[in-house]
Amino acid sequence: MTEWRTPDAHTTVVGVMGYPVRHSLSPLLHNTAFAALDLNWTSVAFEVAPGHVGSALDGVRALGVAGLSVTMPHKGDVAAMVDERSAVVNALGAANCVMNRAGTLRGENTDGAGFLASIVRAADFDPAGKRCLIVGAGGAARAVTLALAGAGAATVTV
Repeated sequence: MTEWRTPDAHTTVVGVMGYPVRHSLSPLLHNTAFAALDLNWTSVAFEVAPGHVGSALDGVRALGVAGLSVTMPHKGDVAAMVDERSAVVNALGAANCVMNRAGTLRGENTDGAGFLASIVRAADFDPAGKRCLIVGAGGAARAVTLALAGAGAATVTV
């Protein structure tokens, strides 16, 4: 494994945006993966107070930050403020990822797809035709509900 490298003018910057977010392990996990893959990338936590999402997204554009993971409480605000939205973001009104393509910010929501991939891999579970129960009713639960319905679940109870 390659050692962590000092960021330079050629480093691709990504991060996680939320409030609070300084406790997040995402930068550690991502930076460890970037080092293992010998990528000149770095991930940082961007603590953005409520009401400042628009300014933060302007900063992403201005600084050329390549992308963000988005967490509480900003998923709804980010969905409303990005330039482009995936069909899932339009359906949920929440974005947990932002990709910066030459200043155009695209919102995506991977919560449901990530959940489905994990239950298929870890438990060999196919929700098609099954009755499913979701405990919780927050934003991630909405994303999982949409994903289970899209995967053919017979019923989804929240």
